[in-house]
Amino acid sequence: MWGALYGGPNLKRHGHKRRVSGKKETNKTKEGPGYNCFFFFFSSSSMTQSFDRVPHDTKGESIGTLHVVNFPCARLLTLCRPAMLNALSLEMAQHMLWLHLKRPHPSLPRSAIYILKGAGNKSFCAGGDVRSIVAHGTLCSFLRTTYQLNYHILTMPNPQVSLWDGYVMGGGVGVSVHGRYRVASERAVFAMPETAIGLFPDVGASWFLPRLKMKGLGLYLGLTGARLKGADVAHTGLATHYVPSARFCELEERLCHIDDPAKVEACLEEFAVKDLPPFTLEPHRETIEKSFALEEKTTVEGIYESLSADGGEFAMEALKLLRKASPTCLKVTLELFRRASQMTSIREAMSLEYGVIQRMSSTNEFAIGVNALLIEKTGDPQWERRTLEEVTAADVDYFFDSVGLVPWDPEAPLETMMEAKGEGV
Repeated sequence: MWGALYGGPNLKRHGHKRRVSGKKETNKTKEGPGYNCFFFFFSSSSMTQSFDRVPHDTKGESIGTLHVVNFPCARLLTLCRPAMLNALSLEMAQHMLWLHLKRPHPSLPRSAIYILKGAGNKSFCAGGDVRSIVAHGTLCSFLRTTYQLNYHILTMPNPQVSLWDGYVMGGGVGVSVHGRYRVASERAVFAMPETAIGLFPDVGASWFLPRLKMKGLGLYLGLTGARLKGADVAHTGLATHYVPSARFCELEERLCHIDDPAKVEACLEEFAVKDLPPFTLEPHRETIEKSFALEEKTTVEGIYESLSADGGEFAMEALKLLRKASPTCLKVTLELFRRASQMTSIREAMSLEYGVIQRMSSTNEFAIGVNALLIEKTGDPQWERRTLEEVTAADVDYFFDSVGLVPWDPEAPLETMMEAKGEGV
């Protein structure tokens, strides 16, 4: 969920641990040094005061960095951090979850259309605000909140339409891909770049990426963090519709003023381009299918060997991306995708991811990656395991050992989540 990399004070080394230096951000929850993780905690009175401001008319109102406008049959939600490419913060995720659970659409709580977009013209949501998350030690609270939010979007009866115009990465994928409709423009840029900063593709990616139509494409995207652009996002099935950006304002207006939520699909079909531009990955299908096929025998080392033997420009670029990633996270991602591809529900896959996240939070990979790429900007993360050979089968197995972990409960009451603290993820 970590596409956008913004905000937060510098990280400093103290022995083998990373801790935070600098001023604490206003309204941020301090959860401990580095990214040791505890539950977020709010007093019920402060939360009620903040969220009672949700509008019940079409005037609209801002709640933190989230803008909300209610229409007779629709609710328009706008992520309002355009200067930061609408990077998803902990506060923004909390606001969205509270709105869904405690302040649904006033007239049609179970059927109104939810329209989600990003402010500005560059980005829908370029991922989690990882610099701030690492600096303030809110990794696990952020993930816990976003997992609850993503699963609610997946299971709610309301149709959600996400307008993908610009960057759609990491956490931005999580808050949208689980909705019923995703509309991409020619400016859409989709990516799950987590392995480059010491994590793995999360927010249910272990479920939906291995199930893409092209064999091997999901593993290719998950391991390399490569970007899909424009119509390619629709060709893969990640976007349900492809609409030129010049028509997005008109589409948004129509959706907001629709007189029957049952008409949303017909509205989208009216705007959607039927004859898509060519799929730019089609010429590389053979390389992707051969090198990244998700099979029991697949290994990261084998992928390296296959790409090296291929020798083509596309293969060499994929190899270059792999070499920038955390060797540990590459192997964990492969095993995660392999296991999730055999599961029968996305809930199972997200539960598995949730456990791996807890194990990952006990390592320094995430802080190492963020520090090297965004704080010190050396561009050369000193991973705990520098080569694939150093990452043993036992190392990988550790991340899938569920003993002692906090199980994921996607139906946990919001009040219970808010009251818990100091209990891990």
